[in-house]
Amino acid sequence: MTPDTHAANYRSAPTFSARFLCLLCAVIMAFGWGYRGVVGHEGGAMLPGAMLGMALCLASGRLDWYRRAAVAGLFGAVGWAWGGSLSYMEHTMYSISDSFPDVYYGYSMLFLFGALWAGIGGAILGFAFTVPRSRLQQFVGPFTALCAVFFLTHLYFLFNEPQREAYEQFTADYFHDGEWLPALTTLIVSAVYWFARPKDRPATALLFWCAVAWWVGYLGFTKFGGLELAPPNRSESWGGVVGILAALLIYLFRRRNRAAFMLALYGILGGGLAFSLAVFIRHPVMVSWGPFAYWGGKAQWKLAEESFGFFMGLAIALGGVRLLRGGLRPPDEDEPRNRLDVYAVFVMLVALMWVNLRRAPMDWIHRYKAVTIESVVGLAPWVWYTFSGVVVTAVALYALYLYWQDRLAVAPATAQGKASLVFLFLIWLPAAGSFMQHFPDTSREETHILVDTNFWVLCAIATWLVLSRSSEAARASIPTSAGASPEDARWNVGSRYWLGWGLAPVFILIITSLSMAMQDGPHARGRKRFGPEAYHQRVTQLIGAWQSIGSVKDLSEAEPRTEDLRVRQIEFRPDHSVVMTLNTGESIAKRHRWQPSNVDIQLLWFGEVKDHPDTTLVPIILRGYRLYLPRPLPKGGNGYLVFERAHS
Repeated sequence: MTPDTHAANYRSAPTFSARFLCLLCAVIMAFGWGYRGVVGHEGGAMLPGAMLGMALCLASGRLDWYRRAAVAGLFGAVGWAWGGSLSYMEHTMYSISDSFPDVYYGYSMLFLFGALWAGIGGAILGFAFTVPRSRLQQFVGPFTALCAVFFLTHLYFLFNEPQREAYEQFTADYFHDGEWLPALTTLIVSAVYWFARPKDRPATALLFWCAVAWWVGYLGFTKFGGLELAPPNRSESWGGVVGILAALLIYLFRRRNRAAFMLALYGILGGGLAFSLAVFIRHPVMVSWGPFAYWGGKAQWKLAEESFGFFMGLAIALGGVRLLRGGLRPPDEDEPRNRLDVYAVFVMLVALMWVNLRRAPMDWIHRYKAVTIESVVGLAPWVWYTFSGVVVTAVALYALYLYWQDRLAVAPATAQGKASLVFLFLIWLPAAGSFMQHFPDTSREETHILVDTNFWVLCAIATWLVLSRSSEAARASIPTSAGASPEDARWNVGSRYWLGWGLAPVFILIITSLSMAMQDGPHARGRKRFGPEAYHQRVTQLIGAWQSIGSVKDLSEAEPRTEDLRVRQIEFRPDHSVVMTLNTGESIAKRHRWQPSNVDIQLLWFGEVKDHPDTTLVPIILRGYRLYLPRPLPKGGNGYLVFERAHS
């Protein structure tokens, strides 16, 4: 019998508070998801997943969960990363249109995306509480190999801009701007690793089949199935994410891991309700309804992000409460803890910080131009920042080495103390990073002050909650009632869960009706998904070549004048590039871009020329079979150029 299962660690009754657990998980996920909105993508989503996994353990009151806190953080990070490829901004714009089908559709799609994100997160997080440590250890090798290939790919594109642009163009043209390369990379790396390392094949096989499922989902739903949820200029990777969730549920079902399966189901329903509810909560602020008119719409999207995180964290917390109250048996600790724990802390406090905190100096240099772009003592600014990061990383690695050797004197004596220390680093480093990232722009964008203040308050609340339970570390135990295996039928969801699914369409109907009642017509940023006024219809109408037929002084003129025309033809391409042909026959590419903007489409004049002094944003006006373009050319005069569709 291992020390972790010694009888002295058991007590007669559980020592946790369901309210405390739910509050901590909801608060920390509110901060985490708000921070994810600052940095974005998969790397940004990993941090709140890690925070949630550790929060569940710290609020559990169980010694075995304290000892699994770092592992839960690692698997929470991996679980919430998968949904980072989902694109949902277009659907939030459907929810503020004045068409009932479009608003209902927008909220329904947000439900789908929230269900995918939290469902996958809950499934993978469930591994940390139900799977023996030796089996969890098998994921380290293939996961590290995969991350190494991702890192090398990132470096290649970072220092090879033409290849990166070609890849982005290829992705937009043939794969709906989706994550085909990471999916293909996962497929290849896991297959190679499966042959090379027989010892880790069970874990490697899961990664392989998830990659296969991504391709099946994407190809089946979108590439060949033709189903696009937000055409034409948003990533359509959702089908692949559906495939991944299906693969995980099948895996858990075949393994009879009902406990993790239940946590995934809680995530699916709870995450779906959370996302649609969060966007509804921000709706009165977005449309300046009634008492919210004085807000001026400030920080409305951050309100949605933090609300989504709050309710998603609450949903997973309710699943955790059920595991604790139901007496989930401690998973086998059949391997020494140090190896996986140190690896998990390295991922959370070193790797993830590199992925996310690097955005602050990048923004200082490129976005805000608060730092010189000139060399300093012969080295570019990014080199100095990288050097500083390497030095800090070396200190962190040394601390992990000392802990591995059981010689880190500053490490707390208890498992709960160690987990609390890692957790506090995990939340406060991103909070400081967000503040530093926004600081150069604070004088111009007042919403940054609101966001940063809110972040610090949420982190302070979470810190207070964790510190308030520090006295329980000495009497932490494993309840004697904790004997239910992950395969036990008690983890099956009951009738109340399925009632929630039955009421979900009614819930979406209610928030759709209330949203429309708050508006007097369509919002300025609203878009439609259906009908002749659908936004994607206008974008589709724009794509292609347009022949110049003259110019007008204002849009009321019926007949254009044909004198002084410098542009013969303009072509709008699907990748947002523009090719302009002058009357001299000269063809100009790689200078201008078109882009969507709320309900309009705009031409970003000189948008592809970095720091061009004549960069101008002008609206593209489509009226009937004609296209009107304000003259943005320097000294080009007033009025509009008029185009008609060019015929081949």
